[in-house]
Order: sequence, then C-alpha cells, then structure tokens
Amino acid sequence: MGSCHPDDHVLARVDRVRDLSWLHDEVAKAYTPNLGRPAIDPEAALRLMLAGFLLGIVHDRRLLREAQVNLAIRWFAGFGLRDRLPDYSSLTRIRQRWGAERFRRIFEQTVSACVQAGIANGEVVHVDASLIRADVS
Repeated sequence: MGSCHPDDHVLARVDRVRDLSWLHDEVAKAYTPNLGRPAIDPEAALRLMLAGFLLGIVHDRRLLREAQVNLAIRWFAGFGLRDRLPDYSSLTRIRQRWGAERFRRIFEQTVSACVQAGIANGEVVHVDASLIRADVS
C-alpha cells in the first residue's frame, strides 16, 4: 500500500509536471472570437478528461458524478468546493468542437508528458474510440 499523503496523489504528481499553458493557443481557432466565453474553459475540460483517464473513469457522466464528491478531481480541474461543475455533455461538445484529430493530438501530448514523468506507462487505453498509449503507474 502506497503513501496516502496528498502530494503523492496521481493528480498532484501530474499537476507538478503538466504545463497546459499552450492549450488555449492550440484550440483558439475552434472558437469564435468575441462571441462570449466558452461554457467551460478548455484547460478545465482537458484537466477533467485527463483526471478521468488517470483515475480509470472512462465515461463522462460517471466522471462528473465522481467530481461532485472527489476533491482531488475538483482541485486538479480548477473547481472549488462550491463551484458548479459543467454538465457531462460539455466534454463531448468540446471534443466535437476541437475535432477528433486535434483532440487526439492534444490528449496524446498531455499523456506523453505523464509517461515521461513516470506517472503513466505504455499500455493501450481507449479514449472516445481513439487508442491512446498510456496507463497510470
């Protein structure tokens, strides 16, 4: 059994190594400028999806139900204890807006950083019918 110190939690380890500052530029073309803000911040959405992936929660509906009570997921995705979480369908809409190829590229880049940091290894998992090589260690 591993340590239960919060700094050892997989999401805390990922947060220390995963810089997503590039994401907004990467997805900017998928949004209409000056037409309001996206319903959910792209980085928060990606962090939710990454948390689900790392914790083995593959269905958006189950992920958002878990995020209701899981402080680690809320913290990792940038939501406070009382913040309202997005509807699970927002994640599907974001993947559609970004497009399958862009989403796969973004997610693979994000997961590969986890692999390089020793947080994940090279097993194959499914993410929305796309194969992504990685698994939580």
